[in-house]
Amino acid sequence: MTKEGSVYEKPSRNHWNQWLLALLLAPALVVAVGCASTQSAATQIDDAAVGTAIKAKLTADPDDNPFEIDVDVDDGVVRLSGVVATAAARSEAGRLARNTDGVRGVRNDITLGDRTAGETITDAAITTKIKAKLVADPEVSATDVDVDTSLGVVTLSGTVKTGAARSEAEKLARDTDGVRRVRNLLEVRSE
Repeated sequence: MTKEGSVYEKPSRNHWNQWLLALLLAPALVVAVGCASTQSAATQIDDAAVGTAIKAKLTADPDDNPFEIDVDVDDGVVRLSGVVATAAARSEAGRLARNTDGVRGVRNDITLGDRTAGETITDAAITTKIKAKLVADPEVSATDVDVDTSLGVVTLSGTVKTGAARSEAEKLARDTDGVRRVRNLLEVRSE
């Protein structure tokens, strides 16, 4: 028994399998970083700098848990996602993002709630599976697609070169075990 009086439960075999899968697929995702992107190098660097600045602000803010908020930046437009406990924390994260140099717009998709450790691990496993499928698919440039999962709801964002790649990415996500719904926010940008 723990101090709170709850009983310790041994992690299930499935729990460990999900972690093992994530560890095994991580190198494939690292290799994908070298793939071609639809954005210029300067835009990618600017977006990375904006994302880093926002994450630093979230880390410094005592009201926000930066580990519960995902920050994605595409051509100066910030998308915040994740789960926070209060509306005030959601609003503050949006305010911090809007007040960051280089930000052209903010889409605040942060939801309110409280996630358990099991939900966080399951979401991470779903995200890893989808990213691995994207890396393996020749039609989709995995480096241009961001995958976020919250309580089984997958959000795809970023850019692809064709409508067919957009549809393929959504199909790959939808056909992944544990996915309840897919929000496809991918934009088609031909070169």
